[in-house]
Amino acid sequence: MSEKMRINSVAEMSIATAAMRAKGFPCNVAITGAGRTVPQNSLLHMWCAEIATFFVRMGKTTFASGDPMNDTHIKRNLKQTFLGDRVIRDINLKTGEITERYELRPTSGLDKGEFQAFMTCIDKWANDHGIYLTHPEDSEYMKYQREQGEAA
Repeated sequence: MSEKMRINSVAEMSIATAAMRAKGFPCNVAITGAGRTVPQNSLLHMWCAEIATFFVRMGKTTFASGDPMNDTHIKRNLKQTFLGDRVIRDINLKTGEITERYELRPTSGLDKGEFQAFMTCIDKWANDHGIYLTHPEDSEYMKYQREQGEAA
């Protein structure tokens, strides 16, 4: 069975080295960069509120599921649309039975680049549906878009 570990600094490399010695090879290494930032998350929540407001103004106050059209449910549905589900395996500690269930992929586990890609998907989707989203010029999102040549 594979074991995942996260190293947050060079000082923690000895932990990874010890694990590789103990478990052997082959091993996979993924360098993901820093996690999403508070400003990125704040912009996402602003956009979710703006999207909800757009739909409410258009007369759509609930989802087909009956959930209210608000930022919380918008975020959940955006995550479903652009991030999808992940399989969670649970074990019943009494019986040993293993069950699988699906849950939305959390944004807290995304690194800065993954979160930027998620935000770009939302931005393009909103634009395709005539939803104007605020793009603060000094936001990390816009700075990165300019660096990538996707914004003027």
